[in-house]
Formats: sequence, structure tokens, C-alpha cells
Amino acid sequence: GRVIIKVKYSYFILIIILIILTSACSSSLTSSGSQEDLTGPYRVALDEVISNDTALNADMEYISLVSEEGVILKSSDKQVIEEYLQKEYNIKIYNYNYEQLIEQKLYEQGKTMLKGILLTIEKQKQSINPDEMTIEVSKYRSNEGSISLDMILAYQQGQWNVVKYAMIRES
Repeated sequence: GRVIIKVKYSYFILIIILIILTSACSSSLTSSGSQEDLTGPYRVALDEVISNDTALNADMEYISLVSEEGVILKSSDKQVIEEYLQKEYNIKIYNYNYEQLIEQKLYEQGKTMLKGILLTIEKQKQSINPDEMTIEVSKYRSNEGSISLDMILAYQQGQWNVVKYAMIRES
């Protein structure tokens, strides 16, 4: 009778280990997946606008990221996006709007040009399809150096991509 008890006991331990492992795996999947979904489209959209008209990025000392009132971004998501930008572009990240950048003296001589780029998430619209989103982002360096892109992003093959964009403004 003792052998049967030992076997049952080891099965019991094995089942508990399996339960712990599967719950750990599934929770990490859902948390990274949902986080990825919330910040993914923004990171892709910001990369797209930064890589567009790269002359505006010349010798930039910082990226300042702000969003318009209509854009709802949790502070934790904003942090993930900022950490991504900081790592990707190896540069200081601020949250100053244009007036604050001027106040902080983060401009070149004569206040006509910023020492970095000001990225503004202007608008964001979730499509009826959860795997599609429209994001409008502008990049500003000076009055003669700014662009604004309206992008449609789609979640395809496990990642967000820009599927279509229109240049709204270029100066």
C-alpha cells in the first residue's frame, strides 16, 4: 500500500508544479501582450515620423514627447514609450511643449530652431477593428522644419505596422 501512496503523492506534486508553471506563463503572456498592444502602435508611429524627413533630426539633443488632450494614454504606457525612445535613439526625453522648451532654453541661438525635436501625438482613433488604429503625429524642429503624418496602423503577423500614411503638413 505504501507504493501507491508514494505514486499518488508524486503525481500530486507534479500537478501542482504544472499548475504553477502554466499560470505563470499565461500571466506573463497576457501582461506583455496587452502592454505591447497599447504602446506598440504609438512606438511604430513615432518611429515612422522620426525616420521621415531625417534632416530635422540633425544633431538633435533631445526628443520632447507630448500629446493633445484628446489622446488618452495611461502614464504607465507613456513611460514605456519614453523608455523605448530613450533606448532606441539614445537621447534625453522630455515632456515639454513648445513654450516650455523655450522657457527651458532648449533652442538654438535666436529661438528660431529647437535643439531637439518636439513630437506631438495629435490624434488617435481606434477603428471598429481592434487590430487597426489611426494615429496622427507631428514632428517640429522650427517653423521651416516640421511635418505631420496621419497614419493607419494595423496589427499583422504579431506586430504593428504602418499600412498607409498621408503627409498632412510639411514645412
